[in-house]
Amino acid sequence: MALNSELILTLQNVKGIGAKSVLEIAEWFGDRVQDIDDLCQYWGTLKKKKYEKVTTDDLADAHRIALKIIDQSEDNHIGIISYYDSIFPQLLRDCIDEEGKAAPPVLLFYRGNIKALEKPGVAVIGTREPTSNGVKAGIYFSRELAKKGFNIVSGLAIGCDSTGHQGALEVGGITTAFLANGLDWESIYPKENLQLAKEIVENNGLLLSEYPIGQTCNRYALVARDRLQAGLSYATVAIQTGINGGTMHAVKATLEAQKPLFMVKYKNEVDLREDKVQGNIEYIKSQKAHPLGTSTLESSIAIIEKEIEKRNKQRTLF
Repeated sequence: MALNSELILTLQNVKGIGAKSVLEIAEWFGDRVQDIDDLCQYWGTLKKKKYEKVTTDDLADAHRIALKIIDQSEDNHIGIISYYDSIFPQLLRDCIDEEGKAAPPVLLFYRGNIKALEKPGVAVIGTREPTSNGVKAGIYFSRELAKKGFNIVSGLAIGCDSTGHQGALEVGGITTAFLANGLDWESIYPKENLQLAKEIVENNGLLLSEYPIGQTCNRYALVARDRLQAGLSYATVAIQTGINGGTMHAVKATLEAQKPLFMVKYKNEVDLREDKVQGNIEYIKSQKAHPLGTSTLESSIAIIEKEIEKRNKQRTLF
């Protein structure tokens, strides 16, 4: 049972067909559909009204758009992997959102070193407005985790996300940025981090996105992207976050997936009074998050390694 990337991209350009529908269609067709002609031939066998409304002309138009995107991607050194490719991370096939619902991406665009996906990911995330100690913490913990061989996963946003990528780069480590826009340089968001995006690619890192070339960023895409940062990672580290900040989308997805959540524990009174640290305080107090500090770093790494071992064992059982 598999659809190739070209056909998945075709389906995604048909109105009303999203990721869940693509997986449903792939399961229905099995291995019978290998190209656009097969897709048009067997389309009529689908038994849902929303599919009956789609004509072969609609499929042909969507296929032309898909081919154009593929050509433009190649011209910009952007690759494509799908849910059915062997290199596609199992963690992302198992991805769930902050409500605990299955939400895997079916197609990913990438720029840079795709082999970065072979390294175990740890998400490093947080507010766009960290304190000076938050910046120091983000860089420090990212450096230390990268030195241990973890892929530092974040979202290229200014603030804590940037410290995650920068810390990994400073020690020659691997870092992956999940973006909410196309991977052509003109679409990179935020513009302030365009150079950081280029540095990630130039230093064996990876840019990933669900969105094709030319797609600009929007609020929905930013929220949807957060589940993927948590999904690609075995654990999440929140450097600084408010109680209701955007970071909470990834935090909640981490907890729903029953993965370890770490939050940096601050002692400085200036930090403790900051709104952007109240999420850390609350989640550590409620024991939803492990407190992360210099004294607990090694034990935190041991927890992450245990999580990796557990999930690898689970895969061998099924």
